Amino acid sequence: IVICTLTGLVLVMTGVNTERFPTEITFSGGDISYVEANESRGFSEVETTPAEILISDGYHQSAGPDDALVAWHEVAVDRLYVDEAMTIPFTGTVFTELSEARDANGQTLTSLWGLAPENGAPLTMLGFQRGLSPLGDWGHYIVLLSVFLFGISTAISWSYYGDRSANYLLGGRAVLPYKLAFVAAHFLGAIISLQMVWDLGDALLAIVIWPNLIALIFLAPKVVEMTNDYFDRKPWEENQRKREEWKRQGKKL
Repeated sequence: IVICTLTGLVLVMTGVNTERFPTEITFSGGDISYVEANESRGFSEVETTPAEILISDGYHQSAGPDDALVAWHEVAVDRLYVDEAMTIPFTGTVFTELSEARDANGQTLTSLWGLAPENGAPLTMLGFQRGLSPLGDWGHYIVLLSVFLFGISTAISWSYYGDRSANYLLGGRAVLPYKLAFVAAHFLGAIISLQMVWDLGDALLAIVIWPNLIALIFLAPKVVEMTNDYFDRKPWEENQRKREEWKRQGKKL
Protein backbone atom coordinates (compact mmCIF):
# COMPACT_ATOMS: atom_id res chain seq x y z
CA ILE A 1 0.00 0.00 0.00
CA VAL A 2 2.75 2.46 0.93
CA ILE A 3 4.96 1.75 -2.11
CA CYS A 4 2.09 1.85 -4.61
CA THR A 5 0.68 5.04 -3.05
CA LEU A 6 4.05 6.80 -3.20
CA THR A 7 4.56 5.66 -6.78
CA GLY A 8 1.13 6.93 -7.81
CA LEU A 9 1.75 10.30 -6.13
CA VAL A 10 5.06 10.65 -7.98
CA LEU A 11 3.38 9.96 -11.33
CA VAL A 12 0.54 12.41 -10.68
CA MET A 13 2.71 15.18 -9.22
CA THR A 14 5.22 15.06 -12.06
CA GLY A 15 2.49 14.78 -14.71
CA VAL A 16 4.12 11.94 -16.64
CA ASN A 17 0.95 9.85 -16.42
CA THR A 18 -0.80 12.13 -18.95
CA GLU A 19 2.12 12.83 -21.28
CA ARG A 20 3.36 11.12 -24.42
CA PHE A 21 6.97 10.33 -25.18
CA PRO A 22 8.96 9.50 -28.33
CA THR A 23 8.49 5.75 -28.67
CA GLU A 24 9.42 3.04 -31.14
CA ILE A 25 6.16 1.41 -32.18
CA THR A 26 7.17 -2.20 -32.78
CA PHE A 27 4.52 -4.26 -34.55
CA SER A 28 5.66 -7.59 -33.15
CA GLY A 29 5.61 -6.54 -29.48
CA GLY A 30 2.81 -7.06 -27.00
CA ASP A 31 2.38 -3.33 -26.34
CA ILE A 32 0.87 -2.52 -29.74
CA SER A 33 -2.86 -2.72 -30.21
CA TYR A 34 -5.58 -1.43 -32.51
CA VAL A 35 -8.34 0.71 -31.07
CA GLU A 36 -11.26 2.88 -32.05
CA ALA A 37 -12.49 6.13 -30.54
CA ASN A 38 -15.49 5.86 -28.23
CA GLU A 39 -18.12 8.30 -27.00
CA SER A 40 -16.25 9.09 -23.77
CA ARG A 41 -13.39 10.56 -25.82
CA GLY A 42 -11.27 7.57 -24.97
CA PHE A 43 -10.34 4.43 -26.84
CA SER A 44 -11.51 0.84 -26.83
CA GLU A 45 -10.00 -2.17 -28.55
CA VAL A 46 -11.62 -3.01 -31.86
CA GLU A 47 -13.67 -6.18 -32.00
CA THR A 48 -12.22 -7.19 -35.38
CA THR A 49 -8.78 -5.94 -36.35
CA PRO A 50 -8.63 -4.97 -40.04
CA ALA A 51 -5.92 -6.53 -42.15
CA GLU A 52 -4.74 -3.14 -43.41
CA ILE A 53 -4.64 0.38 -41.96
CA LEU A 54 -3.84 3.22 -44.36
CA ILE A 55 -1.55 6.03 -43.20
CA SER A 56 -0.96 9.28 -45.10
CA ASP A 57 1.65 11.84 -44.03
CA GLY A 58 1.80 10.13 -40.64
CA TYR A 59 -1.95 10.40 -39.97
CA HIS A 60 -4.57 7.68 -40.19
CA GLN A 61 -6.14 8.23 -43.55
CA SER A 62 -9.63 7.60 -42.25
CA ALA A 63 -10.13 8.45 -38.57
CA GLY A 64 -13.88 8.07 -38.10
CA PRO A 65 -15.42 6.68 -34.88
CA ASP A 66 -15.49 3.13 -36.26
CA ASP A 67 -12.04 3.11 -37.89
CA ALA A 68 -9.13 1.18 -36.40
CA LEU A 69 -6.17 3.22 -35.16
CA VAL A 70 -2.65 2.09 -34.39
CA ALA A 71 -2.28 2.31 -30.61
CA TRP A 72 0.41 1.88 -27.97
CA HIS A 73 -0.73 0.73 -24.51
CA GLU A 74 -4.33 0.98 -25.73
CA VAL A 75 -3.97 4.69 -26.63
CA ALA A 76 -4.02 5.75 -30.29
CA VAL A 77 -0.79 7.23 -31.70
CA ASP A 78 -1.74 10.50 -33.41
CA ARG A 79 1.06 10.58 -35.97
CA LEU A 80 3.53 7.95 -37.14
CA TYR A 81 7.07 8.56 -38.37
CA VAL A 82 9.71 6.53 -40.14
CA ASP A 83 12.80 7.80 -38.27
CA GLU A 84 13.70 8.03 -34.58
CA ALA A 85 14.06 11.82 -34.80
CA MET A 86 10.44 11.89 -36.02
CA THR A 87 11.13 14.20 -38.94
CA ILE A 88 9.84 11.95 -41.75
CA PRO A 89 6.09 11.18 -41.56
CA PHE A 90 5.10 7.70 -42.64
CA THR A 91 2.94 7.20 -45.70
CA GLY A 92 1.89 3.67 -46.54
CA THR A 93 0.00 0.74 -45.10
CA VAL A 94 0.17 -1.08 -41.78
CA PHE A 95 -0.45 -4.80 -42.23
CA THR A 96 -1.73 -6.00 -38.88
CA GLU A 97 -1.66 -9.72 -39.65
CA LEU A 98 1.92 -9.59 -40.96
CA SER A 99 3.09 -7.36 -38.07
CA GLU A 100 4.78 -4.95 -40.46
CA ALA A 101 4.30 -1.74 -42.43
CA ARG A 102 5.13 -0.86 -46.04
CA ASP A 103 5.72 2.67 -47.22
CA ALA A 104 4.68 4.15 -50.56
CA ASN A 105 7.91 2.86 -52.15
CA GLY A 106 7.24 -0.73 -51.06
CA GLN A 107 9.89 -0.78 -48.32
CA THR A 108 9.01 -3.07 -45.41
CA LEU A 109 9.30 -1.67 -41.89
CA THR A 110 9.03 -3.68 -38.66
CA SER A 111 8.52 -0.57 -36.52
CA LEU A 112 7.58 3.09 -36.69
CA TRP A 113 7.99 6.03 -34.31
CA GLY A 114 5.52 8.31 -32.62
CA LEU A 115 4.48 10.07 -29.41
CA ALA A 116 2.91 7.46 -27.14
CA PRO A 117 2.12 7.00 -23.43
CA GLU A 118 4.30 4.85 -21.21
CA ASN A 119 3.33 2.53 -18.37
CA GLY A 120 4.88 0.23 -15.79
CA ALA A 121 8.47 0.63 -14.71
CA PRO A 122 9.46 2.91 -17.64
CA LEU A 123 6.72 5.38 -16.65
CA THR A 124 7.84 5.29 -13.01
CA MET A 125 11.45 5.90 -14.08
CA LEU A 126 10.36 8.97 -16.03
CA GLY A 127 8.44 10.25 -13.00
CA PHE A 128 11.39 9.94 -10.63
CA GLN A 129 13.75 11.32 -13.25
CA ARG A 130 11.63 14.45 -13.67
CA GLY A 131 10.79 14.83 -9.99
CA LEU A 132 14.44 14.73 -8.93
CA SER A 133 15.75 16.65 -11.94
CA PRO A 134 16.72 19.70 -9.81
CA LEU A 135 19.26 17.44 -8.08
CA GLY A 136 20.62 15.94 -11.29
CA ASP A 137 19.75 13.40 -13.96
CA TRP A 138 19.81 10.29 -11.77
CA GLY A 139 16.28 9.84 -10.39
CA HIS A 140 15.44 7.01 -12.78
CA TYR A 141 18.28 4.93 -11.34
CA ILE A 142 16.33 4.67 -8.08
CA VAL A 143 13.58 2.79 -9.89
CA LEU A 144 16.12 0.72 -11.81
CA LEU A 145 17.83 -0.38 -8.60
CA SER A 146 14.52 -0.99 -6.81
CA VAL A 147 13.13 -3.13 -9.63
CA PHE A 148 16.40 -5.07 -9.80
CA LEU A 149 16.35 -5.82 -6.05
CA PHE A 150 12.65 -6.66 -6.18
CA GLY A 151 13.23 -9.05 -9.07
CA ILE A 152 16.16 -10.78 -7.35
CA SER A 153 14.35 -11.16 -4.02
CA THR A 154 11.18 -12.41 -5.74
CA ALA A 155 13.13 -14.93 -7.81
CA ILE A 156 14.88 -16.29 -4.71
CA SER A 157 11.69 -16.60 -2.64
CA TRP A 158 9.60 -18.17 -5.41
CA SER A 159 12.42 -20.53 -6.24
CA TYR A 160 12.41 -21.74 -2.65
CA TYR A 161 8.60 -22.10 -2.60
CA GLY A 162 8.67 -24.20 -5.75
CA ASP A 163 11.68 -26.18 -4.52
CA ARG A 164 9.85 -27.22 -1.35
CA SER A 165 6.62 -27.92 -3.21
CA ALA A 166 8.38 -30.13 -5.77
CA ASN A 167 10.14 -32.02 -2.96
CA TYR A 168 6.88 -32.51 -1.05
CA LEU A 169 4.78 -33.59 -4.04
CA LEU A 170 7.26 -35.54 -6.17
CA GLY A 171 10.24 -36.27 -3.92
CA GLY A 172 13.85 -35.12 -3.84
CA ARG A 173 14.56 -36.20 -7.43
CA ALA A 174 12.16 -33.54 -8.72
CA VAL A 175 14.11 -30.63 -7.20
CA LEU A 176 16.85 -30.45 -9.86
CA PRO A 177 14.45 -30.60 -12.85
CA TYR A 178 12.36 -27.91 -11.17
CA LYS A 179 15.42 -25.65 -10.75
CA LEU A 180 16.34 -26.11 -14.42
CA ALA A 181 12.80 -25.23 -15.48
CA PHE A 182 12.84 -22.23 -13.15
CA VAL A 183 16.06 -20.88 -14.71
CA ALA A 184 14.69 -21.53 -18.21
CA ALA A 185 11.56 -19.54 -17.34
CA HIS A 186 13.74 -16.58 -16.35
CA PHE A 187 15.52 -16.72 -19.71
CA LEU A 188 12.20 -16.95 -21.55
CA GLY A 189 10.78 -14.00 -19.63
CA ALA A 190 13.78 -11.87 -20.61
CA ILE A 191 13.37 -12.35 -24.36
CA ILE A 192 9.60 -12.25 -24.91
CA SER A 193 7.39 -9.16 -24.69
CA LEU A 194 6.23 -7.82 -21.34
CA GLN A 195 2.57 -8.25 -22.30
CA MET A 196 3.15 -11.91 -23.10
CA VAL A 197 4.89 -12.39 -19.75
CA TRP A 198 1.86 -10.98 -17.92
CA ASP A 199 -0.57 -13.07 -19.98
CA LEU A 200 1.45 -16.22 -19.36
CA GLY A 201 1.71 -15.45 -15.65
CA ASP A 202 -2.05 -14.86 -15.38
CA ALA A 203 -2.78 -18.13 -17.18
CA LEU A 204 -0.45 -20.15 -14.95
CA LEU A 205 -1.80 -18.55 -11.78
CA ALA A 206 -5.32 -19.41 -12.94
CA ILE A 207 -4.22 -23.03 -13.25
CA VAL A 208 -2.79 -22.95 -9.72
CA ILE A 209 -6.13 -21.71 -8.37
CA TRP A 210 -7.96 -24.90 -9.32
CA PRO A 211 -6.15 -27.38 -7.03
CA ASN A 212 -6.44 -24.84 -4.22
CA LEU A 213 -10.18 -24.52 -4.73
CA ILE A 214 -10.57 -28.30 -4.81
CA ALA A 215 -8.55 -28.58 -1.60
CA LEU A 216 -10.72 -25.93 0.06
CA ILE A 217 -13.86 -27.88 -0.83
CA PHE A 218 -12.53 -31.07 0.75
CA LEU A 219 -11.19 -29.19 3.79
CA ALA A 220 -14.41 -27.27 4.39
CA PRO A 221 -15.83 -29.91 6.83
CA LYS A 222 -12.57 -29.82 8.78
CA VAL A 223 -12.69 -26.05 9.00
CA VAL A 224 -16.27 -26.20 10.28
CA GLU A 225 -15.25 -28.83 12.85
CA MET A 226 -12.32 -26.78 14.14
CA THR A 227 -14.44 -23.62 14.22
CA ASN A 228 -17.17 -25.30 16.26
CA ASP A 229 -14.56 -26.76 18.60
CA TYR A 230 -13.08 -23.30 19.17
CA PHE A 231 -16.41 -21.77 20.13
CA ASP A 232 -17.36 -24.79 22.27
CA ARG A 233 -14.13 -24.45 24.29
CA LYS A 234 -14.56 -20.67 24.68
CA PRO A 235 -10.82 -20.09 25.14
CA TRP A 236 -11.36 -16.36 25.65
CA GLU A 237 -13.02 -17.12 29.01
CA GLU A 238 -10.01 -19.19 30.10
CA ASN A 239 -7.68 -16.40 28.96
CA GLN A 240 -9.68 -13.87 30.98
CA ARG A 241 -9.39 -16.04 34.12
CA LYS A 242 -5.62 -16.30 33.60
CA ARG A 243 -5.30 -12.54 33.25
CA GLU A 244 -7.24 -11.98 36.46
CA GLU A 245 -5.08 -14.56 38.26
CA TRP A 246 -1.90 -12.87 37.04
CA LYS A 247 -3.18 -9.51 38.25
CA ARG A 248 -3.85 -10.94 41.73
CA GLN A 249 -0.33 -12.36 41.82
CA GLY A 250 1.14 -9.06 40.63
CA LYS A 251 2.49 -10.53 37.37
CA LYS A 252 2.75 -8.53 34.19
CA LEU A 253 0.62 -9.57 31.23
